[in-house]
Amino acid sequence: MYSHTSHALDSSLLTESLTEPTTQPGTSSKVSNGTRIGLTFGGLYTENCLAKIWDVASRYITKLPGEYPETVPSDGEQKGQYSTREARFWTCGFFPGSLYSLLERSSRFPKALSLPAHVDTFQLHDQLLMLCREWSAPLHFMATRRDTHDLGFIVLPSLRMDWELTGNRKSLEAVVTAANSLASRFDERVGAVRSWDKMHSKRYDIDDRENNFLVIIDSMCNMDLLFYAGYHSRNQKLIDIATAHAHTVLRTIVREDFSTFHVCNFNPRNGEVQYQQTHQGYSDNSTWSRGQAWAILGFAQTYAWTKDPIFLHAATKLSDYFLKRLSESSHCHPYVPLWDFDAPVEGGQVPPRDTSAAMIAANGFLIMHQMLHGRDGTAYLDAAIRIAEDVVAHSLAPEQATIHIEGDGRIVAHRTGFDSILMNATANKNKYALMPYWDHGLVYADYYFLEFGNRLLRMGLV
Repeated sequence: MYSHTSHALDSSLLTESLTEPTTQPGTSSKVSNGTRIGLTFGGLYTENCLAKIWDVASRYITKLPGEYPETVPSDGEQKGQYSTREARFWTCGFFPGSLYSLLERSSRFPKALSLPAHVDTFQLHDQLLMLCREWSAPLHFMATRRDTHDLGFIVLPSLRMDWELTGNRKSLEAVVTAANSLASRFDERVGAVRSWDKMHSKRYDIDDRENNFLVIIDSMCNMDLLFYAGYHSRNQKLIDIATAHAHTVLRTIVREDFSTFHVCNFNPRNGEVQYQQTHQGYSDNSTWSRGQAWAILGFAQTYAWTKDPIFLHAATKLSDYFLKRLSESSHCHPYVPLWDFDAPVEGGQVPPRDTSAAMIAANGFLIMHQMLHGRDGTAYLDAAIRIAEDVVAHSLAPEQATIHIEGDGRIVAHRTGFDSILMNATANKNKYALMPYWDHGLVYADYYFLEFGNRLLRMGLV
């Protein structure tokens, strides 16, 4: 079991200055009552987080309902500005989810907003809710889709929170509809939900559903939708499908050493494994860091719903593998993982990082902390904090945004030179990818960064 010095969190974390010198991993950045407090929390709860999301929401709202923010390039003509993808792309739910993460702070945890004194919290909440509703409205129409396994990513970040924070029954109904749509992709012969209908790169073209049944490790995080809707609608079938899928992924995509493949292709006629490979990682036998992170978060969520010890064991071993690989890193800020743990050093350069993998894993570790009590749970909390500290020190975009109120009462944000909160994410750097892109801001890196902050608040640790 990985472990290092425990952290105790208090309200001073909310006001940690971002201008203090960055410390090297493993050293103390501040001491309060004998406890190390990292620079992390100056990045998690500053005005900058709210202002950047507010700014993008206001500027890009004219692109609705057809386009949603996805990546922020670090160079080129679009440097520092969000590039968008069509609304049906799998990442469309994360930006609305970021807005709802901030809405949750404004209503449940106002101490964590770090607002300027002149900003009225009631005005902010009401205007923020309007932005949330406008950005999430098109997602209701996604709930009937049966052509994607990513419905959990699409609807849960915003529509679940709209139901939980405001009691909007239509949002809950959309979540339940989406779960039933996702369940339609389950095949009893395979014991899994089909992830992709096709898969194309420079080395293969797979689009024959009769002979291929593709399941990816990312799918584990979409099972949360089935569990959530299953219990809300008292539909045991949804719960059983999610549980069966988790068993199949554990048996076929998780390796014996608890590293992970990215993709498993089954024979849909009999459920036998045809082959395992990668689509976004370095190689078929490497460990793509975001895939490992999806596995950690997905199996932690599955254990939280089922309380089946086999899933806790899986989540623990997957987590320990991730942390072992981080601890073996020799580059600066080693807890910001390489985009693939096995990516080679080329030309003396450290391979690109992936802040999205870091923050997805950190969220999983917080669930592990809740599920495990005592010393073991604390070890995962410590690991989550260490990851977030390194992400802030290494990858927080230096351009900081602020907000103010116009004379007519509108809250507006001052633009910065970089739209996302975090930098250094990698969507896909596989050498055969049709559209490789890396070292950029990424909408779900920001979402999981904000969600990490909210989890700490919900757990009463801040």
